[in-house]
Amino acid sequence: MARPIITFTSDFGLQDWFVGVVHGVLHQLCPEARVVDLAHDIPPGHVARAAFVLEAASPDFPDGTIHLAVVDPGVGTERRALAVRARGHLFVGPDNGVLEWALRDPAAEARALTEERFFRQPVSRTFHGRDVFAPVAAHLAGGTPLADLGPPVRDPVRLPDAVPRVRDGLLEGCIMLVDRFGNALTNLCAGDLARAFPGVAESQLEVTVGRHRIAGLTRSYGDRPVGAFVAIMGSSGRLEIAQVGGHCASRLGIGERDPVTVRRAG
Repeated sequence: MARPIITFTSDFGLQDWFVGVVHGVLHQLCPEARVVDLAHDIPPGHVARAAFVLEAASPDFPDGTIHLAVVDPGVGTERRALAVRARGHLFVGPDNGVLEWALRDPAAEARALTEERFFRQPVSRTFHGRDVFAPVAAHLAGGTPLADLGPPVRDPVRLPDAVPRVRDGLLEGCIMLVDRFGNALTNLCAGDLARAFPGVAESQLEVTVGRHRIAGLTRSYGDRPVGAFVAIMGSSGRLEIAQVGGHCASRLGIGERDPVTVRRAG
């Protein structure tokens, strides 16, 4: 049997011991698990950023993967803790919208984490990543049924929709994340472009971000000279705005939630 995989996303950073301690709990309770760190430099409390990381990365993992996401500004309050089965995977995290991609699945099954026998005791007031979420993820990896963790949840916290729309011949979306290279990743996927512009070649599309227009989608960064701004379908299957050899977001003064539109040129 294949070893279970647990991915781990947080806003803990790597300067302190928090990420390492969570690894310790996971391995103590499920020694056979393989733990994959997705990202720990999420800005503190930036739930939407963590949710987007899960959306972009989760599809690249095999069915049965457990995704542990701890961006939890409400730790110690009455906010619920959740485990969700969706899209062939399991997700564990606070009920604050961080599991939005899982909850968007019409077949998602969400459970409140109320069975304290699956927690690490005593439970700290400030570190539920170690004491609640990591132990639950480890128990799931070890085969604990989702239904054993607590009652169903019918009203999980959801993030505001960032859904592309077509209006007056324009495909409208927004920037979801700026990566460390300065590339602006949008919520516009290849399928959105195909539905909005059936039969239209990528070279015949025009992308607008801020006051800047980019003619055509580029197949690779190397197809354009250094300094050029390009629109390209990135590795996550999303439209990205980039500058060859430069930091696009800084040069154009763009950032998260800024609008991006695509139209047929001419």
